[in-house]
Amino acid sequence: MSSCFTIFLSLSFSSFFFFVFVQNFSAEAAPTYLKHFCARISFFTPNSTYESNLNTVLSSLSSNATTSTNGFATATADQDCPDQAHGLFLCRGDVSISTCSDCVATGKRDVLRRCGLQRVATIWYDECMLRYDNRSFFSALATKPAYSMNNTTNVTDPTRFVQSWDRPWINQHKGSRRQVGEKFAVEERFDEPAEAVHPRAVHAGLDAVGLLPVPSGYDLEPPPG
Repeated sequence: MSSCFTIFLSLSFSSFFFFVFVQNFSAEAAPTYLKHFCARISFFTPNSTYESNLNTVLSSLSSNATTSTNGFATATADQDCPDQAHGLFLCRGDVSISTCSDCVATGKRDVLRRCGLQRVATIWYDECMLRYDNRSFFSALATKPAYSMNNTTNVTDPTRFVQSWDRPWINQHKGSRRQVGEKFAVEERFDEPAEAVHPRAVHAGLDAVGLLPVPSGYDLEPPPG
């Protein structure tokens, strides 16, 4: 009996990326749930081929997260079949492999509990995000689903802060603090001598030319003046 079952794991490109303010880098913390998205447009039935493929994808991602050195992977099951499933995870660039693995494992369980029989879902934590779909979304720019938050920290000079925000961030990713292979970079700015540092971190999927410049996922806005 022939079968078109295959699994693909990749540490390469994803169109998903996000921006997040980082006030301090802490590792080895329990995953902090932020939000989830369930696309209420397509459902699968219990014990179906799609459910089996989805479980295979999520298990593959969870397993890969235990050894991933760049905090990112994709997986596909039954690529050429109608019930194909695709997924990815992306961990925050400053967390340890252990924290990344714990977050992905938590997301694997949590997203199924929250989204039930829906074929398309995304879940965000402070430490990672996890996404799956019945259609391939790799190597394709996507600005949705997205999750926006406001930073509630007060600044003493809002005008100067906004001016600092408006200048290009991450300097086109040159000279920023990042580890080779990680989808992560950090740039710090001091708005005033006595003011706190306002680092901004960028997480992104990489294509052939580098980091994509369009925001998605976590898109944090500066506080109002």
